[in-house]
Amino acid sequence: MAEQVAGLHDKAPASGWLRFEGSRLDEERASCFVTLRRPDLAEPPLKKALGQATSARRRGSVLVDLATVGAQRGDVDQLVMNGAAAVDSARQTASVGYVGRKLGDLREHLVPYLADRHVRYLDSQIKGVITAYGSTQ
Repeated sequence: MAEQVAGLHDKAPASGWLRFEGSRLDEERASCFVTLRRPDLAEPPLKKALGQATSARRRGSVLVDLATVGAQRGDVDQLVMNGAAAVDSARQTASVGYVGRKLGDLREHLVPYLADRHVRYLDSQIKGVITAYGSTQ
């Protein structure tokens, strides 16, 4: 139903509190599929959203979701690569609280892979971001 906004002729300017004009539909849909543990449905719109993410905050959020998809698939390379990129993105944004919370949630998905040294290093990097910037988790 939210996709109907794309067909509106009298679009409101993307300013003010709401700022919804449809550009975030892919990342929101994909985030729902991640929550539902449907990596097969989450990954294509996440990749599309990554190309559309205009801010470090949005990019970081999409990267965390892509890392979670990697964890759900058992793809440690995808998990580490996207998780590390999300950490970098969190460090670049003033909105580290939001991305930091998502990174904190990602840590739960790291547990089965902590025997891998790269995953342990990613976990330590996430802890560092959360601690340094005062995010919750």
